[in-house]
Amino acid sequence: MSSFPEPREFPPGRPSRPWTRVLLTVLVAGASVYLISNHWRHVLDALPYLGVVLMMGMHLFMHGGHGGHGGHGGAGRGPDGEGAGHVH
Repeated sequence: MSSFPEPREFPPGRPSRPWTRVLLTVLVAGASVYLISNHWRHVLDALPYLGVVLMMGMHLFMHGGHGGHGGHGGAGRGPDGEGAGHVH
């Protein structure tokens, strides 16, 4: 018998506090307008680095979208049936 209370479950797909998403969206939009209008040259200087960071983030957080590490299928397999050069 467990002494821990049952966790509360929220309805699927609905955040616990919907106003936080609106507040975050307004904050990001305001910061973007400020940066673009007052610091345009700095934004242009940061674009190459932003692209690299976005690619790394997409790989880290969106990698499970194609079935994870086990769902790659038969493409890229070597003669022994193992993955050829696919290292994570």
